[in-house]
Order: sequence, then structure tokens, then C-alpha cells
Amino acid sequence: MMGDFKALLDSDMKVFHNPAEMANITNIWYSEKQYTVPAVIDHTAAEDRKKTEKDHIEGIYRANCLVYIALRDLGFIPKKDRKIEIEVAGAVTEYRIEKADCEDGEIILELELMEE
Repeated sequence: MMGDFKALLDSDMKVFHNPAEMANITNIWYSEKQYTVPAVIDHTAAEDRKKTEKDHIEGIYRANCLVYIALRDLGFIPKKDRKIEIEVAGAVTEYRIEKADCEDGEIILELELMEE
């Protein structure tokens, strides 16, 4: 029974990370190296963060972005608090990795962007 579930999950992940289905071929720069991999980038998760008492700069806010990449495509799990750059529609944006997880062969990155 568990083998059937894992096979089904693997099949679903192949569809999710397939550029013909949901993912887009994406250029990513991490640790001064470029990687071109299928990735699903979720900008709808982006929310302006509420200012805290520690914020002293006007006009600066954080936007969150979730990125899903198959471990088999990237080959490693990026580390928290490192810089990562992602190209979307010809524009390269720099993020800080807020959180990096790997579940069932899928890397899930929660990214933080500082914008003015």
C-alpha cells in the first residue's frame, strides 16, 4: 500500500515539475553558479509584511515568494539565509532564503525580497 502511494506521489511530482504542465524553465544563481531547472514560482503567496517596532526605514517592505524545484533537477538543497537570484520574464531578482525544506524529493524555498 505504501509503495502505491509513493509511486502516485512521484507521478504527481513529475507532472507538477514538468515544463509542459506547470513548471517553467528558470535560471537560478546560487553560490555564484547558474542553474537552469524547471521551477514553479508562486508569487501569489507574496504579502507585504507589517511593520514591526524594529523597522526604522520608510518605504521598505518584504515580499514573500515560494519556489518549488525537484531535488533530482537541482541536485542539492539551498541553505537558509543565503542569497539566491531568480530570472522571471527576463528580469533577475535577488532574494534571501528565509526557509529551505525538502519533502518527498521536492525542494520548497520560502524567499524574502527587500524592495523600496
